[in-house]
Parts: sequence; C-alpha cells; structure tokens
Amino acid sequence: MPLLKRLKVRAGNACKLCAAANCLEHKAHLSSYEVPESPNDVRDTFILACKTCTEQLNDAGLVDVNHWRALNDSMWSPVPVLKVVVYKMLNQLREGGWRAQPLDTIYLDEETKA
Repeated sequence: MPLLKRLKVRAGNACKLCAAANCLEHKAHLSSYEVPESPNDVRDTFILACKTCTEQLNDAGLVDVNHWRALNDSMWSPVPVLKVVVYKMLNQLREGGWRAQPLDTIYLDEETKA
C-alpha cells in the first residue's frame, strides 16, 4: 500500500496534530510529513499532517500558538513518531500559558527521544 494511503488509514483521514479533516471546505490538504533528523534504523518516520501544520513545522516564523492547542489530545497517541513531533513542538512553544502543562505530562522513553 502506498505511503500516503497507509498514513490516511492509520490517521483516520485527519491531521494527526490538529485533527483537521481532509476536505477542501476546510482546506486541510493532508499530506505525508517526514520527521527531520529521524534515525535511519527507525521504520516509521512519517505522519499525516495538514497544510497549516506542515507549514508551521517547517517555518518557526509562521507558528500560530493557538493552532497547536490540539497537541493536548495528540500527545496521547501510541505512535512514537507522532509523539516526537508533539514533544518537539511543545518545546518550541514552551513559554507559559496552556503549553507548560502538556510538556510536563507527555512521556517519551529515552529510545524515542533519541
């Protein structure tokens, strides 16, 4: 099965970071996002992400803090690669407000952090 189709099945055809559905009305435009600097020996280095999340992951200058509130839900995913992206984003957003509590709550084992 092609990568994008496999990701859509795993993700229920919604962005795994903000839960935006793949429909033109909401302009989610879901695509595969490869986590940068992933180790070569890790099998799963892709997540399904919407255009907004992908743009903000690739350019810190575009980050809208309120867009990332859904990380409170996505941090509980059993998918390690998704948890890594959530952890990295929460660290990037760590300054005060709602962002501090999820960062203190999320758990990644040392192997996943690496």
